[in-house]
Amino acid sequence: MFIQKLDSINGFLRHCFQTKNVRAIKKVHAHLLRTGLLFISPSFESKLIFTYTAFLHRNNSKTVTALLKCINPANQLPFNMILSDYSRNGFSFLALQTFSFMHTNGVPLDTYSFCCSSVASCSMKDVKFGAQIHSLVEKSGWLSSVFVGSALVDLYAKLSLINDAAKMFDEIPVKNIVCANALLSGYGEANQWVEGLEFVRKMLALNLKCDHFTLSAMLRACAGLSAIELGRQVHGSVIRMVSDLEDDVFLQSSLIEMYGKCGLVGKAWQVFNLSGFGYNG
Repeated sequence: MFIQKLDSINGFLRHCFQTKNVRAIKKVHAHLLRTGLLFISPSFESKLIFTYTAFLHRNNSKTVTALLKCINPANQLPFNMILSDYSRNGFSFLALQTFSFMHTNGVPLDTYSFCCSSVASCSMKDVKFGAQIHSLVEKSGWLSSVFVGSALVDLYAKLSLINDAAKMFDEIPVKNIVCANALLSGYGEANQWVEGLEFVRKMLALNLKCDHFTLSAMLRACAGLSAIELGRQVHGSVIRMVSDLEDDVFLQSSLIEMYGKCGLVGKAWQVFNLSGFGYNG
């Protein structure tokens, strides 16, 4: 019965968000305070604040700050849930404001806090805020987290700050294919094909195994450089490494694009016709 009540309140909060019914939200808030339910679950606090503020004018920062002050700063969970909700639903400005509040008011920051704020900074194209997050990560010791490092590499790469992304990658103590592919994607977006292929060699030297995304990025670089011989070699690697190629439309498209841009239209058509039936090389 209690669980059903919680579910019904969560459902009503979603309805209030969709209809932007501030009056109804205030009534729910008052009910949660009277019954004490507001303090039972951090999710109620976070969902209530998100619903309150999500459709406010972006400059109404006083309302957001006032609501955040109602939460116990010793527990970062509700703050992270609010930060995540803002970031996932396109309210990047409010996400960054929440992160700033957490930092200023001594709320413990963790991997989740840094990753969500990095995504929000990227969405806002806020290089200055992203650099501040990077500085805070270094000072707080969270650079040891490969997830935080990957988020920062992705941030710099998507903002076309490739040199900063490369430096960030080098700073990560324990690297994985996720942060490597984030930097590789940045090289591709910047059309730095040679640097991208050189980075793949570095990945192999670091014992980072290529995945489907890495292979697609290599094919795109070969297409950009019209490097047909290297492209053939990568195609061979695709055949050896990828058992479900017929299900990977992205890789198939990369192969077709590579052959087409290298002037081998017939080979591109052959790959196209074989799509879904396997490859013979």
